Amino acid sequence: MGLLNEAKLMKRLLQSWVQSQHGKYLLRRGLNLMQQGNVAAAIPTFTEALSKHLKPEEIYLKRGVAHWQQQAFDAALADFDQAIALCPHDARAYGYRGLVCYQMGNEAEALDGWAIALEYQPNDATIRYNRGLVYAQKQQHEAALADFDIALETNPLLAEGYLHRGKVKYQLEDIIGAVKDWELALCNDLRLEEAHHLLVKLRRSAEDETLQNHFIDLLPEGCSVTVEIQGSLLVLSLHRPVGTPISYFKLPEVLQKRLLEVQLPGVRKFRLVAKAGDSSLSEWDHTYGIYDKVPCPPTHWQAALATTLLLFPPFGIVALVYSAQVRQAYQRGDYPIAARLSYTVKKLCFSSGAIMGLMLFFLASYGVYTNVDVEYPNPSAKTAFISDSDAAEEKL
Repeated sequence: MGLLNEAKLMKRLLQSWVQSQHGKYLLRRGLNLMQQGNVAAAIPTFTEALSKHLKPEEIYLKRGVAHWQQQAFDAALADFDQAIALCPHDARAYGYRGLVCYQMGNEAEALDGWAIALEYQPNDATIRYNRGLVYAQKQQHEAALADFDIALETNPLLAEGYLHRGKVKYQLEDIIGAVKDWELALCNDLRLEEAHHLLVKLRRSAEDETLQNHFIDLLPEGCSVTVEIQGSLLVLSLHRPVGTPISYFKLPEVLQKRLLEVQLPGVRKFRLVAKAGDSSLSEWDHTYGIYDKVPCPPTHWQAALATTLLLFPPFGIVALVYSAQVRQAYQRGDYPIAARLSYTVKKLCFSSGAIMGLMLFFLASYGVYTNVDVEYPNPSAKTAFISDSDAAEEKL
């Protein structure tokens, strides 16, 4: 009788082991199907595994994720509730349940679920990141920043965490911190186009602000101007208070002179758009050429020729070549290139003169050093350097 009972027990244990192994196999198969993108086939596989796996709460959790990916939110909530009932301390179930609640529009229940999850696992990067996004949308910047900090400390490779933390820092006027986070986001994932776009936008904004400072002193007090570069066109949007006079016939000439000094790369024209007070209509809107009627820059060919023949031929030849290109660049309408060539010729000539002057100075110094003899002011003074013993030897 004892042997019969022992055999039955062994049979039950064997059946239980086989069943558990089958449950593990079904779980792995369902996960593989999800990784392959076949979520619809994974759901019945998880359902079959429920009666065989030793940890059904794990199956409910995975099937809930599959339902969530299929946008079956009610079924996902039911599975997560079952997982929580079987394992009340599983932070993952609370985290996923909170995410589903938020997507269903129940923000308060989502935050409550995430709060419970963080009680069991305070450093869960995914839950901290999701809650940080909600806080950021609610303009609760300090709370969002705290969650993003913990999430990124736990998972430093969370690229989107850097992206959204940078947005929060930008809202808090921490521009340097925002730029650093967006750069870290791109370092972790170069596909984050939004981070790249934000960095470019911020750089352009800084450049526009710097550019505005070039024109603000040309305007009457109380007037403001915004600057935008549109390809080869610079748009100057001017606003003046009602009662503040501006001569729109003289102002373009003044702006043109300043633009000649600044010489923005690639910009050939500027458009002046002016409004007064609260009016939405423009009282002035004209486009001007920046380099129209501007004389050709000096070629400095005489100085280049003199440098080539007399001073320092290596620099002089280059200066002479550049000098010949100044007028060519001006005639084809490329004034900035002509101006840079003229400036380069001038600097080469100056450098040649400086080099030749230094060479002559060193040659003259060396000649003086080698040809000047040292003379004593008083010949008898030579005896002052003869020691007493030397004098005694001379007497002998």
